[in-house]
Amino acid sequence: MSDCVDQLNDKTREHVHSHIGVTTFDAGHSHMHLGVTGTPIPAKIYFEKQHYHEIAGKTTFNDGHFHFLKADTGLSIPLQNGYHTHYFSFRTSFNEGHDHKITGFVEATRS
Repeated sequence: MSDCVDQLNDKTREHVHSHIGVTTFDAGHSHMHLGVTGTPIPAKIYFEKQHYHEIAGKTTFNDGHFHFLKADTGLSIPLQNGYHTHYFSFRTSFNEGHDHKITGFVEATRS
């Protein structure tokens, strides 16, 4: 039985989260962002067994351009039934004379 539990813990430790949303409205338009985070990155600074994820990619192509994304989420936020999420807040790359802010939560998944 403990082998099954160890395997389950290993599988849930190596997880990703999806993210989807809309940037702020700047320079007369907004963009969508959608994708999947990277695998967990241990956060050994403050809390043992805490982690965060990297979000990287690019926005949708709107108003003749797109923006790049690269940022880390916050630490995990526990939810009911063994799930957790992460908050994120960052700015996109600066393109065509502006950038956009992106904030939100990644999709909840098991811890």
